[in-house]
Amino acid sequence: MLKSILPFIAILLFLIALVLGSRRPRRRRHRRIALLSRSAGALGWLCFAGYCYFSATGYIAVGEYFDASMSVVFLLFAVALALLLVRARGEEILPLFSVRATGVGVGAVGVSEMSDELVRGMVPDRLKGEFRANGIPAPSGVRMMSEHEWLLLTDSPGREYIVRIEAQPGNGDGDGDDGGDGMMMIYKNRSIVDILFAVTKIAFIAAVLYFPFSEVTAIGDGLIYATAKITTLMLNHLNWGTSTSVYLVPPSYIYTTERAFHEYELYKPIEIILACTAIQSIVLFSGLIFGVESSLRRKVEAFMVSVPVIYGLNILRNMFVCEAYFGGWFGSPPESFYIAHGVIARIGVFISLVIIAYAVFVIIPEALDLVEDFIRVIFLYLRRIPLLLFR
Repeated sequence: MLKSILPFIAILLFLIALVLGSRRPRRRRHRRIALLSRSAGALGWLCFAGYCYFSATGYIAVGEYFDASMSVVFLLFAVALALLLVRARGEEILPLFSVRATGVGVGAVGVSEMSDELVRGMVPDRLKGEFRANGIPAPSGVRMMSEHEWLLLTDSPGREYIVRIEAQPGNGDGDGDDGGDGMMMIYKNRSIVDILFAVTKIAFIAAVLYFPFSEVTAIGDGLIYATAKITTLMLNHLNWGTSTSVYLVPPSYIYTTERAFHEYELYKPIEIILACTAIQSIVLFSGLIFGVESSLRRKVEAFMVSVPVIYGLNILRNMFVCEAYFGGWFGSPPESFYIAHGVIARIGVFISLVIIAYAVFVIIPEALDLVEDFIRVIFLYLRRIPLLLFR
């Protein structure tokens, strides 16, 4: 009972966090509202972690160790998000890399020289090179924000960077009067809290779409029946080289008309379960597509190259497993099922999802930006762990 309630509590907490996080209260109330929104988001992730714990223990009890391992991965992910939301500091923006003075004498490129170019409205060539060296698209324009701070602009909407001149440890105040020994810090013009809430928004959309199917029996059985029915119709229509047909026993059992196959109950029918509907992949891509900032046209395009394709490929996957099992393509029916379902189909699913993800990222590069920014946040806090432990 608790397992079925936890995801809906998480959805409610995510919604509270997103609503509070989108508000712009007066300055004196801002800190309290921000704390409440981050706390609600963190509690939502902990509820989701609890759901993953119960799922993992259930999978282990029935010997489904692959599914159990995936639940553990999601559990760790949820706990990490909860901790990050608690630890994140208000308006802290995401650091990317630093640039220090190079060389001495003629040909040296100091921070003061680069700052002079920034003041004149030009992006220094060396700074562009540093961006490319770090695998980040180089900026094309600059706008001065303060004496030691500039906004770097790119050709991609929403992708901006901030440059700040800071002092290197033991090298004075970093104002450029030391011959260029200061340090230039490059930041993504996006707060860490904003990145975490963007991930939470994706999780909220995915959870709203997924958990009614997984926790409400009537809704889940409806999707399972529809998938099993389509699979059965397609198998009988295409008839992949078999002399027998198949039929569906609602809501989810697919039998072959070959009586000898089921004689004395030696072999069981194919059972279509919720995982066979591809609902997990569908809601994940839906959350990613509609959870990032992008135009509606590009979101629709990304949706059409992902969700319908995923469902169609899943039907082909179910057909392949059924034919391999009933036809004994790789040995006995149990052996054929293991090879078709546990090996070939999983490899095919992985390859197809990688291709689909690539297509989505091409259409909505903001989604790839978010993934990269979130990975940077993870590594940033991993580097801070020793400081937290030994300070």
